[in-house]
Amino acid sequence: MASAVVSDNFETSTGAIPQLGGADVTSRLCSAWVNFNGTGTVAIRASYNISSITDNGTGDYTISFTTNVADVNYSVSCGQCDSNNGRGFGVYDARGTFTNQLVSSVRVRNASLSTDTLDIVNASVTIHSN
Repeated sequence: MASAVVSDNFETSTGAIPQLGGADVTSRLCSAWVNFNGTGTVAIRASYNISSITDNGTGDYTISFTTNVADVNYSVSCGQCDSNNGRGFGVYDARGTFTNQLVSSVRVRNASLSTDTLDIVNASVTIHSN
């Protein structure tokens, strides 16, 4: 028989946020995530802490957060379920300056090594931040 812990509050007996590995548990959770269709009119299928997605052109998207993250030093994981072999989906900046990661948004592209881009049918992006 499966069991579940159900609570409206997640805190210690003293009212503090619980610690996990030396940091409060909220810093160990996903800050934002989205699953979207990046073809035609971009459409969010499901998300957390995502306010919108801007279609910047073929295979190029800006994902805006509902609530800003703490700083620009966050982790971005991108995935795709598509038949677009030979392309990588992720944060892309030709200058290598990482100007595409802001506290309010992140810009991602689906591009080949020759920088050819292609729209994505099933894209997922996950953000982890402090």
